[in-house]
Amino acid sequence: MLRDITDRKLAEAELGQLSRRLIAAHEAERALLARELHDDVTQRLAVLAIDVGRAEQAAPDSAHAQAMRDIRHGLIRLSEDVHALAYQLHPSVLDELGLAEALRAECERVGRRGSLQLSVEIHGTPGNLSRDAALCLFRIAQEALNNVTRHAKAHAASVTLRDLDGGCVLAVRDDGRGFATGRPGAGRSLGLASMRERIRLVNGTLDIESEPGQGTTVVAWAPATEEAS
Repeated sequence: MLRDITDRKLAEAELGQLSRRLIAAHEAERALLARELHDDVTQRLAVLAIDVGRAEQAAPDSAHAQAMRDIRHGLIRLSEDVHALAYQLHPSVLDELGLAEALRAECERVGRRGSLQLSVEIHGTPGNLSRDAALCLFRIAQEALNNVTRHAKAHAASVTLRDLDGGCVLAVRDDGRGFATGRPGAGRSLGLASMRERIRLVNGTLDIESEPGQGTTVVAWAPATEEAS
């Protein structure tokens, strides 16, 4: 019996290490792709837009002027979309300015995409918040907001961040259609599974409360500096 328990604990520890390495590799790939998009693709699109603009100015009354104008505007919009995708893949503001500013920027980005009324409240973060904890909470907020915009059919949502019990607690609430958490398969989507795995690896907690017609609340807490087991 004791040997079985020891073997199970070793297997769980190895699984945790594997999950941690997979997430780290995933984040590294996202960062590399984001840099390529930002430093290469968006720059090339900008050059194309400038070239088309010059051609448009050289022949403002030509039969193709309107077509060139439409192409230039399309290139500008495409460049903005690529820039937004690069940010979503790897939010550099998280490393440069911290979790609070990264959440504000993410909420602003999500708010611009549609009619969702989105508010954000920051009530302080621990000064010693580790990068792993900050990245974990940011990704959970990102996934929760993605669920709100794609599935919840919500009119309003809020994101709250505060210093609590030696760590940081994040809450994402919406007034959408919600779901029955007790039914079989509820809350088992790939996105929610990713949230749970991320928070487990930093020794945090995750609670999801929802009822049909009553919206959904996602609450995640991560310790500021505790090493993942």
